[in-house]
Order: sequence, then structure tokens, then C-alpha cells
Amino acid sequence: MLFHDHMTFLMAMGIFLSIALFVHGASAVYGLLLNPEVRRVKRRLRTLSARQSDLQSLKLMRTQILSELPWLNKLLARMLWVSPLRRLMEQADVRTPVGVYLALAALLGTTAFSIATMGRIHILARLGIALIAAWAPFFYLYWRRNQRISQFERQFPQALDLMARAMRAGHGFLVGMKMVSEEFPDPIGREFDKVVEEVNFGMDLPEAFKNLSDRIRSQDLKFFVTSIIVQRDSGGNLAEILDSLSRLIRSRFELQSRVRSLSAQGRMSALVLQALPFVTGVAIYFQAPDYLSLLATDPLGRMMVMVGALLLVLGILIMRKMVAFRV
Repeated sequence: MLFHDHMTFLMAMGIFLSIALFVHGASAVYGLLLNPEVRRVKRRLRTLSARQSDLQSLKLMRTQILSELPWLNKLLARMLWVSPLRRLMEQADVRTPVGVYLALAALLGTTAFSIATMGRIHILARLGIALIAAWAPFFYLYWRRNQRISQFERQFPQALDLMARAMRAGHGFLVGMKMVSEEFPDPIGREFDKVVEEVNFGMDLPEAFKNLSDRIRSQDLKFFVTSIIVQRDSGGNLAEILDSLSRLIRSRFELQSRVRSLSAQGRMSALVLQALPFVTGVAIYFQAPDYLSLLATDPLGRMMVMVGALLLVLGILIMRKMVAFRV
């Protein structure tokens, strides 16, 4: 009888513990899965995680996909000289894959060589023409990058003034940069927006500024980045620093404009000297075509044309160097 009572007690305790564990487990499942507040928080976390993963995947696609063709993408990824070209395209704000520009360069070079071959030009001249035609897309990238940097520098003093006023009004530094990204057009608006997004996603401010300096090769921007980093370490009135930097950049622009006006005569003389051989050659061709035909038919004439073209290019580079003043 005592044994039977003992077993009944153990069975009751077991049933009680089982029910208690079931209730506790059900409560835990409800708290983790069915609680509306927890579900709302998890939904927000999933949304933020999805956005961050999408941005990371987009970044990986932007840095790794060099061509739409898989085999060409793998081949370009192994070449070391592709990395500077990608950097140049990023600085020029060109989103076209690298493979497209390489294919365009090959197409232009081949076409120019074929046309020069039909004209029965010397082989060295044909190669030179093909090389110039193949380099045309990359010259465009250099030109676009320089134009973008020049436009950035023209917008930079006004952006610094806006940031200084925002900080005097009580806003933070990143809020001032965000205001610049919203108020100013490309390139400074887009570049400052990239910096704000990188900092919001956890990147250190000096590293974000380093990426900005890599995209925009400007001496004024380097002064700005150095001033911000020094101010973060040593302290000081950042609004006054931005105002001083803005005045310095404007003074440099004024001095640069004065130098350009004083050197206008030299630049015009260089332009006339550069165009003189071509104008003279066209005039002689219309007056006496047979006089210039020897330069294309005679081997010595073709050699003289190549040497003259080489000396002309060398002279153009020297004259550009003489009239180019860095301020």
C-alpha cells in the first residue's frame, strides 16, 4: 500500500513537471515567435540586414564584374593592369564594364589600321595611327575625370560655406555633409552622399575620406581631409576651419585666373605654332598637289613625315609645359 502511494506521488510529480515544462516551452515559443513586438523587431532587423546585404552584393558586383562575358571577366580579374583602369573609370564616374572599353579600343585600333592599310601608308605610320585610335577611349576617360575634378573644385568653396553655416546653426558635421549632398548636384553632391552612407554603415570617417580622396584627386580636398582629421584629434572650431579653407580656395582661384590672363599671349602663340604645320600643308596641297605627293610615295619622304610628326608632338608637349603654371 505504501509502495502504491509512493508510485502515485511520483506519477503526479512527473505529470506536474511535464505540464510545467510544456507551459514554459509554449510561453518561450510564443515569446520568440508569436509575440507581436518581437515579430516587429525581427522584421525590422531582417529588413535592415537585407538592405545591407544588397548594398554589399552591389559593391561586390561593382568591383568584380569587369565584363558580361564570364570567361573575359575571369581573364581580366587576373590582370594587374586592370586595377588602375578600374580606378580611372571610378574617378570618371563611368559605370560601363571594363571589358566594353577594352573591346572598343580593340575595335577602333583594328579599324584605323585597316583604313591606313588601304591608304598604302608605311607600316610604322599605320601602327601609330592604330595606337592613337585604340587609346581614344582612355583619353576620353582622362578627360572626363579631369572635367569632373574641375567641377568638384568649383563647387567646393560653396559646399564648405554651407557646412560651416550648418555647424554654426547647431548641426553635426555629418549632417552638414548630408545637406551638401542634398543641395548640390553631381559631382560634389554624389561624392559627399557616398561618404555619409559609408560612415552610416560603420566605416570610420578617416577611411571614408580616404576613399573620397582616391576618387577625387584634388589638392583642395586633401587640405580639407587633413583639416578634419587633425581637428578630430586635437579639437578646435571646425566652422572657422571650414571658413578659412573656403577663403584660401577662393584666393587660389583668383590667383590662378590672374596667371591665366597673364599667360594668354603665350598660350595663343603656342596654339598658332601647333596649327601652323597643318594649315601650311593643306594650303600647299591645294596649290601644288604634286609637291606633297613625294612625302607619301617616296620612302625618304615618308621617313621625313614620321620624323616631322615626332618632332611636332615633342614641340607641342614642351610648349604646353612652358605655358602651364601650377598655383
